[in-house]
Amino acid sequence: MTTSLESSTIPSALQSAANFRSWQRDTIEHGLLPVIGVSGGRGKSTVVRMLDAILRRAHLRTATWTNLGIEIRGKRERAEISGWSKALSRLSESSVDVAIQELHWSTINAVGLPPASYPVFAVTNLIGSHDAPFETEQAHAVRRGSLRAAQAVHSHGVLAINGDDPGLVESSLVTDSIVVMSSLSGESPNLRRQLEHGGSGVWVDGGDVRLGDLDATSVLCNVQSIQSGHCGAAQFQVANALTAIAIASSIGVDRNTISRAICEFQSAADILPGSFNDFPDGAYRVIVDGAAPSWHLRHILRAANPGNKRRQITVIGDLERLPESDVREIGRLLGRHRGAIILHSNKSARLFDFLRGGIAANDFPPVVIHLATERRALNRALKTARPDDLVLILTGPDPGPSIRAVTRQLVQD
Repeated sequence: MTTSLESSTIPSALQSAANFRSWQRDTIEHGLLPVIGVSGGRGKSTVVRMLDAILRRAHLRTATWTNLGIEIRGKRERAEISGWSKALSRLSESSVDVAIQELHWSTINAVGLPPASYPVFAVTNLIGSHDAPFETEQAHAVRRGSLRAAQAVHSHGVLAINGDDPGLVESSLVTDSIVVMSSLSGESPNLRRQLEHGGSGVWVDGGDVRLGDLDATSVLCNVQSIQSGHCGAAQFQVANALTAIAIASSIGVDRNTISRAICEFQSAADILPGSFNDFPDGAYRVIVDGAAPSWHLRHILRAANPGNKRRQITVIGDLERLPESDVREIGRLLGRHRGAIILHSNKSARLFDFLRGGIAANDFPPVVIHLATERRALNRALKTARPDDLVLILTGPDPGPSIRAVTRQLVQD
């Protein structure tokens, strides 16, 4: 029979702390500061923001370090190094309750992480998708980083991993800490093995988000109610939400607070620029995300245009950031959608030809337009779009121009 977590007597990571204050006190008694590390190929900034939303809903004072910089209790600091030192000082003097630190694989491999230094560490994925190529130099570097991350968790701490990523499951074997696993399916072999060996996790079952262990589970919310998941279509966002839920649960945040915060959270452009920002308020829908390799682009397209029901206008430039061997496949994926593809700012004629070749490989490829600048491409797309269209903007390193252009157009409309 299924019971609630509160009535269960079976130890599990998801009930390792009676409440947040208990976890905070235990962390300090172990000689650590309450700093939560988050790393991964993709989704780490989103997990940080989701977790921050949960903790702030619980009326806790937070500090965060993301790719946008340092924020202490919601206020942006001017410099990163001095700002993080200030955040750690605030933790020591208890004027900040908890800090969340985003860490890139490159930073972990270059600087390293002190062993047993984090009370909680979460890893979203290795590269960004379970179907990404693993036999590359980048993949080997990422594996080294994941092992360092696992070893950086204190023996009394918690390592939260995505159980749908086999590489993460392998790296978790080197840690002495408790492992809590998340999965998009309760039938995941890795999750089942975790539960059968006395572990705990967070997973999706029959459209519900469940958390617990083999004998005691409870429903947190329905996947459809998680706004950032777009009715379950954005599976990568649901996976991010599961990771944030796992962390918050394991440090003693109550279920009602977690449920309300995670369901209301949205990937807004002001806190997560270029991270599947959705602008649905105009006559047509606009989504801004970063240009991505094919193994992640598939998930973006599936979430942005389910069933390919909308006419799609795609804006993409800066192909140099993408793996050259993957550009043709990117073109093939984009070319499956009726509408138009507007290219801009391509310095490499060869990459442009690869992309066009992939687009043309489809039976009914869309129109391809090549404009000189990003500004002209954005204006063309936004002014060409008709009601019920989808404008998908795949940005370079700086999504700011795209977000500002969309915001201006929505104001005008």
